[in-house]
Amino acid sequence: MSNSKKDEPVEQVETIEPPKIDDSNIPTLHLSNGFLGGAGKSTLARLFCERFIKLGRAFTLVDADPNYNVARAYDKETVALWQHQDVKSLVGSTIGSRFGRSLADKDDVKSHVDSSLLSEQIIFSKDTKFSYLGDRLLDIIYNSNQDIISSLPANDGIDFWLESNNVNALMANESPSFKVVNWWCSFGSATSQQMFVDFVTRYPNLHHVCVFNLGITSAVPNWERFDPLPALDKLSQDGKVKIANILPWLADPAILEAVDLGTPLHEIVRHGYRQKQLNPIVKLKIDTWLEANWQSFRNTGYLL
Repeated sequence: MSNSKKDEPVEQVETIEPPKIDDSNIPTLHLSNGFLGGAGKSTLARLFCERFIKLGRAFTLVDADPNYNVARAYDKETVALWQHQDVKSLVGSTIGSRFGRSLADKDDVKSHVDSSLLSEQIIFSKDTKFSYLGDRLLDIIYNSNQDIISSLPANDGIDFWLESNNVNALMANESPSFKVVNWWCSFGSATSQQMFVDFVTRYPNLHHVCVFNLGITSAVPNWERFDPLPALDKLSQDGKVKIANILPWLADPAILEAVDLGTPLHEIVRHGYRQKQLNPIVKLKIDTWLEANWQSFRNTGYLL
């Protein structure tokens, strides 16, 4: 019989992994962000709204853009009310008003979704005199179990809000009470990409996605401009950011016009436009476009 130690049984040591944090049941604040107007922030926010409506999931919409393109798509009547001189805030014309009422009150969607647009002002301003108007958002986050979709103005105020409320540090907690996903819409320009990299560097504890808006390309697009900068590519390779796309619009141009005028896509599909029902081919184009965009977003792991 051998006395070699190699013949002795080796004691198996159980490897204990740290528990994984399940953040699937905490609210997510989706920031539709970017540094220029027309980069796709409103389009992205509306795609998110359509996704939640499709799933029948409750959400809250915060339209913090002075043009309120997203809010007016889902509640024209209330937007018109807030534009009235006797109702609109003195701050409204220069910084913007946030408004709305329960989307669930609308007959065409009440059976599908419990969703709301905010009836009070939510303003992200760099002006310290008005910065307190954004603090209401934290109350909504902490008192709601709903995800929040926020369409932001171009490079205006969200930095101040994040810093004044110490949000980056809050996201570093082992069990944060909510999570923040920064969806940065980009034309693909080097300036836009670099600003995104700077934003990620400044707020590393947020979740970050660079959304290349391929839909703004011309008939002969310069696809090379969507190649990630080395700094962005490294962040992506290191798993610190995700990449997604808004795809080119492929449906009827008249539908695009209706969307620009503020008609939600699900209403166009169900009721048509200009008192005409859509033919099945156009409906298929819309469904295909929506699903392709949603798949790109879902690949990040931050959207259902």
